Amino acid sequence: NLKFTVEQQIEQLIDFAAQRGIELTLHKVDDNLPVINADEEKLRQVMLNTIDNAIYYSARHSGKVDVALYNDGKNIVYKVKDNGIGVPANEKSKMFTRMYRADNAKNARPDGNGLGLFLMKKIIDAHHGEIIFESEEGKGSTFGFKLALNPKVELTKQAIT
Repeated sequence: NLKFTVEQQIEQLIDFAAQRGIELTLHKVDDNLPVINADEEKLRQVMLNTIDNAIYYSARHSGKVDVALYNDGKNIVYKVKDNGIGVPANEKSKMFTRMYRADNAKNARPDGNGLGLFLMKKIIDAHHGEIIFESEEGKGSTFGFKLALNPKVELTKQAIT
């Protein structure tokens, strides 16, 4: 039940966002999303990471983070959009590489380890899903995923570990 999972993640991070002066909003959540066969803990990790990153990389006291979860007819779509630092064009192709961090991200958050997006890609690939990634430096980013409503391949626990 991804609706329940995303609501829990928002609840967990809403105070952290408020402390940083970031407006965290859950938009467009379908009430009738189907329950899917997926590894809930791994998808929870992806949701937590994408929302947490959006909060960290948005400007304090003027940042906005919008989270959406909906059914587009073929997929369950999850998106986190921020108005933060964005990703430089010349670094976009490396964003999901293990231990890679864009230079502006290193400056904004020196404590990161470069594993979050790498693990996100691994988890979504194991679910036979599709990564959503759009960004413009200085204007923000959108990270998320699409999971097919009728997947052709059965998810196995072994594929994720």
